[in-house]
Amino acid sequence: MLLPAADMPALARPQPQSAPPTATQGPSPTADPGFPVDLLPDSKQKYGNVGSFVTYNFTIVNNTAALGGCPGTGLFTISVTSNTFQASGYPGSRSVAPGTSGTFSVNLFIPATTIPGTSATMTVEVICQADTDISDSEQVITTATINNSLPTTTPTVTLTAVPTGTTGPTPTQGPICIDPFEPDNLLTQANEILPDVAQNHTICPKGDEDFVYFGGVAGKVYTIDILAMDPGIDLTLSLYDEAGNLLAFNNDFPRNNDASDIKPRIQSWRAPANGRYYIKVRDDAGRGGTDLKYSIELQSESYGPTPTLVRELCTDLFEPDGVPEQARLVVVREVQPNHRFCPSGDADWVRFFAKTGQRYTLRVDSQSRPGADPVMVLVDRDGATILDFNDDTGGTLDPRIEFQPVVDGFYFAQLKNVGDIGSQFIAYDFYFEPAGVATTPTTTNPTTNPTTETATSTTQTATTATSGSGTVTPTRTPGPTPTQDQTQIATIVTYPAPTQTALIGATQTAVAGSSMDGIKGAPTFINGAAKDFVDPSLRNVWSRTDQVVAARQVDRSWMWGPSGLVARAEVYSQSNGGARQVQYFDKARMEITDWSRDRNNPWFVTNGLLVKELIQGELQIGDAEFIKRAPAAIAVAGDADYAQAPTYASFAKHTERASDRTGQLASATLRRDGSTGTQSGAVPQDAARLAHYVSETGHNIPQVFWDFLNAQGPVGNGQQNDVLVDWVFAMGYPVSEPYWTKVKISGVEHDVLVQAFQRRVLTYTPTNPDGWKVEMGNVGRHYYTWRYGRQP
Repeated sequence: MLLPAADMPALARPQPQSAPPTATQGPSPTADPGFPVDLLPDSKQKYGNVGSFVTYNFTIVNNTAALGGCPGTGLFTISVTSNTFQASGYPGSRSVAPGTSGTFSVNLFIPATTIPGTSATMTVEVICQADTDISDSEQVITTATINNSLPTTTPTVTLTAVPTGTTGPTPTQGPICIDPFEPDNLLTQANEILPDVAQNHTICPKGDEDFVYFGGVAGKVYTIDILAMDPGIDLTLSLYDEAGNLLAFNNDFPRNNDASDIKPRIQSWRAPANGRYYIKVRDDAGRGGTDLKYSIELQSESYGPTPTLVRELCTDLFEPDGVPEQARLVVVREVQPNHRFCPSGDADWVRFFAKTGQRYTLRVDSQSRPGADPVMVLVDRDGATILDFNDDTGGTLDPRIEFQPVVDGFYFAQLKNVGDIGSQFIAYDFYFEPAGVATTPTTTNPTTNPTTETATSTTQTATTATSGSGTVTPTRTPGPTPTQDQTQIATIVTYPAPTQTALIGATQTAVAGSSMDGIKGAPTFINGAAKDFVDPSLRNVWSRTDQVVAARQVDRSWMWGPSGLVARAEVYSQSNGGARQVQYFDKARMEITDWSRDRNNPWFVTNGLLVKELIQGELQIGDAEFIKRAPAAIAVAGDADYAQAPTYASFAKHTERASDRTGQLASATLRRDGSTGTQSGAVPQDAARLAHYVSETGHNIPQVFWDFLNAQGPVGNGQQNDVLVDWVFAMGYPVSEPYWTKVKISGVEHDVLVQAFQRRVLTYTPTNPDGWKVEMGNVGRHYYTWRYGRQP
């Protein structure tokens, strides 16, 4: 038990002195009933030794209201002015009801360097707060002494020839410690500390210990914090009950991710019973000094099962680590303790090096801490491609992944809490360990490094399908952005029963129909080739616009494409567990981020902001989390191998806001190098005239695109006409002005008007047949190539 011995003497510190016996105090003044208020000191003059305190006691006499006393509660402001000695220990205000009196004290410290016999004047004034004309003041005089005596005249020294002994040195006086709360070195000397009111103390002399106490209420939560601490001390906090039993202790409290901040704190301690509790403050090495001060505060929190969120605790020693670029390196056989899921939605990333032929175990131990249900996502070297996912293992809520790479490199793991629940108390330890002898890898198809590749050209055939049929009929797709040839539509992928976490290659290529266990309560992730729809909700979105196109009931361009291409589990911070299900199509990507959302909600399936990512070179892995990449050097339209066609990167310098030019012609051109000019040939007057200005992003939409965005026609099964799409849902807002470009279509150069939107690209080819003059670019294919380094 870390308590001072009961017989330990009080700290040897100069205490307030009364007048020396050789000096006579004047008579104590009496109240004058003729004044509204009278301030009465216990003495007009006192004496005190140098290096000590002198205490004056004052009485405020507040006459009745009828005699002009301070009305109401009789609240007086107290001000003290001392011209030489330091005044302390007095309250800033005092309430004295009319017709009564009240007292307060002022401590006056006489510095050790004061010349004995020096006198100083102190003025004390009390002012009624309700009526500042009601006031009184008094002056008192304090004289410094030494050994309780005033100095006397020094006698004349008579020199003689007789040798005398040499006088020894005058003893050096110890440090003068100024702390108005002393003595407070024992439990029995503790001063009261009130909730949410800071106290300033001094750790002086060496070995000093300060005790304070407070009245604790059963079930209430308290935080004991050292708000400030002078350099040169390293304080500790100890909390005791009335019997002297140690209840809590803290030395260095982690805050603000600052290893140099060593102030202690006892965080969110809940009182087990009503009673008095004691706090001891001391330096951990017994240091002390006259200039070593600190500030302590008792912070009260609300009742309830969950203590108040303390923001600075969310920043554990590993933060910031919310994106792959910030991932903290962990080495084999290392344990990273006390990661925290805080605040709600927090994602923690780690980075590790793995060698071919070795097996590794990545695991989490949350030690059954309340609120902890971690989920782990294993991510490839590009920081974006999911390799494995695990929620619970071994009958616990903790994830574990065994991993065997087929390529040396740095890999990533993302940790999140189920439900995105966060608190400063939800913590876990992360382990990176060797897993034993390696087995033969199950895959021999490593992916390419995450570098941008130029997409290969697409063929001029696309597929259509009768609704509900597994067969397709090839048909010609005119225009600069045809879909790739499809020969069949696979049967819908079903969700297999959950299986044990597999040993996978770090760069494994997913195969058709492959699956990956998802978070508990949600469907299994589909992670591979998937021409049919991985969820009925995706089919519903596709069917509204493209079912009649696939059935050849209408002659218009595709909104999504004839079928799906690839399904992937992709990292997304705001998704429960940190990963979501997506499916790529020729023209775009569909996403299911939140499986718990109402399926009737029009945003249950979302449509990615792929064009924005391609132009800016920012791969999005969360609402506000991105991985920096180079903008995509992939042609936005036409044959991919045409060296003069503008790419997504060509638009990077042309996304700034433009003025409203409604009624003018779209005549600007854009080249591959990003330079612009003016169209030299004839511009279609009706089609290219700017018809609508989008104030949200500051761009103009030409008439031909505006008509397309608001077009009506057969939808669903073709039995009804309606607006084809909500264009903001399908396209997003425009991020560029419309530009005329030179592209090749099947080797023939064409003038094509192109405009980039957040989600898609629109193209207008005047030479195309009706129904196909306006098309969606193959953004889904282009983005997949940019993100994964290979064609879907």
